[in-house]
Amino acid sequence: MTWPGAAAAALARPAEHPLRTAAPTALAVLAGLSAAYLLPPLAIVLVWPILFVVPGWGLIALARPRLEAPARLGLAIVLSVAMSAHLVYWLSLALGYRRETIFLAAALLACPLPVAAATGGGVAGLRRQLIAGANAMARNRGALALAFIAAAFVGGVLANGLWHVTPAGVDSGGSNWSDLGVHLSIAQSLNAGNFPPQVPYFAGVPLVYHWFADFHAAIAARAAGIFAIPAFIASSALLAGALALIVHGLGRALFRRENARRAALIAAGLAIFAGGFGWIRLVGDVTAGLGNPIALVAHNSYDNGWYDPIGRVTWPYFRIPSVMGTGLLVHRATTAGLPMLVGVTLLLVAGLPTARQRRAGWRDRPLLIGLAGLLGAMLAPFHFFFFPAGLLLAFLWAACGGRLLDRDTPRNAALFLAPYLVSLPYAVAPFTQASGSGALRLVPGWESAPFSDGPAAVAFFYVTNLGLPVVLAAAALLAPRTPARWFLGAWAIALFLIPNVVQVSVIGFDMNKYFQAMAIASALLAGWLMRRWPLPALAVVFALAVPSPLLVSAWTAFNREQVLSADQLAAANWIAASTPGNAVFATDGWLNSPTDPAGRLRLTTFGPYVANLGYKPDQRGATLTTIYCGGNPARSAALMAELHADYLIDGGRPSPCEKPVDFAQAPGFIRVYANPSLTIYRLSAVAASAGARAAGAVSASASVSSDP
Repeated sequence: MTWPGAAAAALARPAEHPLRTAAPTALAVLAGLSAAYLLPPLAIVLVWPILFVVPGWGLIALARPRLEAPARLGLAIVLSVAMSAHLVYWLSLALGYRRETIFLAAALLACPLPVAAATGGGVAGLRRQLIAGANAMARNRGALALAFIAAAFVGGVLANGLWHVTPAGVDSGGSNWSDLGVHLSIAQSLNAGNFPPQVPYFAGVPLVYHWFADFHAAIAARAAGIFAIPAFIASSALLAGALALIVHGLGRALFRRENARRAALIAAGLAIFAGGFGWIRLVGDVTAGLGNPIALVAHNSYDNGWYDPIGRVTWPYFRIPSVMGTGLLVHRATTAGLPMLVGVTLLLVAGLPTARQRRAGWRDRPLLIGLAGLLGAMLAPFHFFFFPAGLLLAFLWAACGGRLLDRDTPRNAALFLAPYLVSLPYAVAPFTQASGSGALRLVPGWESAPFSDGPAAVAFFYVTNLGLPVVLAAAALLAPRTPARWFLGAWAIALFLIPNVVQVSVIGFDMNKYFQAMAIASALLAGWLMRRWPLPALAVVFALAVPSPLLVSAWTAFNREQVLSADQLAAANWIAASTPGNAVFATDGWLNSPTDPAGRLRLTTFGPYVANLGYKPDQRGATLTTIYCGGNPARSAALMAELHADYLIDGGRPSPCEKPVDFAQAPGFIRVYANPSLTIYRLSAVAASAGARAAGAVSASASVSSDP
């Protein structure tokens, strides 16, 4: 039979009944989830695709945006991450956060699979969809290759440097040495039962933090019954790839002229891998004889570095981290929040055409507008800084596109803003916390910029820190016929100005996240400017723009700063196996603690980390000093009972420590674990009861919440 005849015969056959394809698919999904529940490692191949891809893929298939396959895949990833975390959160409030709740959520999130089987023409339809998808991906192999490189690069760096176990203990590379404890304690304590979460490193107060990236990794780890670190690495890698796909998709949506595909690919490459000129410090350090290049790279940051190799603060200053240096390798909130922010913009660009496009026959896509609003609303607990930025970019797109005030504005505004109702529980608390603590305030410039050195120094600082992409972006704004010029220019300028006029956290440096969001607009403009440049010219640009992110990546991968000693790691394993999931520990208040990987709560940590959440660490720090150094074991027991602390780790004392308490001789403290470096004591029931009576009628939670 000829091919046309075979096609006609196939079309003449009656279509399969939807139930005949949907029911077996649903049963297969349930069987897979059941198998993964009984054999947790199977969750990596059976549940993780649901948590990371499936529900977003279903929504994108329903919305049918005029976007290419890479953009659809990137959007599917960020939508799935957001939806799965939110669904598990709300189900857990009703049912409790446990493994059964995660699998119930996975079953609900997998609904697109039987629906697709029912509406896609059965096995033959699935085959056609797979072939069509493969062809679409082949047409965009450049974007997919870039996304794969980004994901593999981030995953490889983190696999080598995030949690490196040696006979001496655990090392972590780069800035993860100081940041990992925050993220790890959140994920591990959630999986130990800290839900709704208290601050795991400041027990007794609610966690007011953009913690959902860690929550999603915790969900994935809990489903598979594994430690959170592999889930951190996998999610960071996948979200880095999603960022590349979404930036490329936004470039394709904004640039529709000749060489637009090349412009989008260049922009995506710059967004992921470009940075400032911090690498020139390495040249200077080698020239000055401060060390050999390999040792210098392994021990120093040449992307966001405050000190030279011998501890001096010297000019020129490089204090703005690149997207890669902090956004993808260290700060997990940005790892998820940045692709979500760009995803909101891409969905709105696809759903709300400009006035000029409307005159050319384009139509509004209400479902896409609503989906953009939903993703923007779900962004709140993933990234507090980018949550309002999503609203700002939506306003700028409507204003620059001539759609701010037309007859459809009320409908479109309602579609976009209605989902933001779901964000209120997440947005109100941090806003009131920041305003109440005094962190929210106007500032005369970003505090890390050298304003005291004069305007010329500030201009030099920003140009050299933001790098070649921002110079090329400025040139693109001046070039004739640059697409979306006003929108991309407003995006870059607005997000540059925000950290220079307002501060929303105690640590002003944290406002650098807006520069990373600005970098996306700069990359898009630079990509358009370079769309026709020959390969040698592109090579020069990338040779100047990517060294700093690559150097900080090497520092992150190969630097070896000890997070926990071997004895602390052994103690962490004992704590995880032998103490209740909700146990609270008194510790020395250092940055990292055995309680972090064990998933238990502790009374305090490095003070600025606590202050950055809007709480006051000084009183708790003074209490901790009294517990360890007050010379009175009975008073120590009373204070621990007041704060609901069950255990004490005696391996380091606050400094100075004038009257060290001898816990070994104190009757209220029972030794439950010891190794050569530390001892763990449990507060006896008698001591805890006496301490509770001494605390009187004042509840620990009330006193801590009112004035931590």
